[in-house]
Amino acid sequence: MNSTIDPKLLLSPAVTKTPDSATNRKDPAALRKACQDFEALFVHSLFKEMRKTIPTDGLLPRGMGEDAYVEMMDWEMAQRSSRTQGLGIAEALFRQLGGEKDR
Repeated sequence: MNSTIDPKLLLSPAVTKTPDSATNRKDPAALRKACQDFEALFVHSLFKEMRKTIPTDGLLPRGMGEDAYVEMMDWEMAQRSSRTQGLGIAEALFRQLGGEKDR
């Protein structure tokens, strides 16, 4: 059985809320968080597609628990990588969207 997690459920509430004032739209911390969440989502989809290339026929059959664990582990690794150095997508997106120029 293939378990999938809806990416919208994994994003922080700050990303899913619509800004209610002009000050929220210009908050660099919220913009950086949204860019990091986007990079995490992208990296997670990369992990998911890479896992599809691994042969599943082995000595023991995979269970639903293992699928759920691998999905959660991939998501955690994607989040951690986007919060640290990452691929640079979040930083490039942050600068492109008008984030801080000096960092």
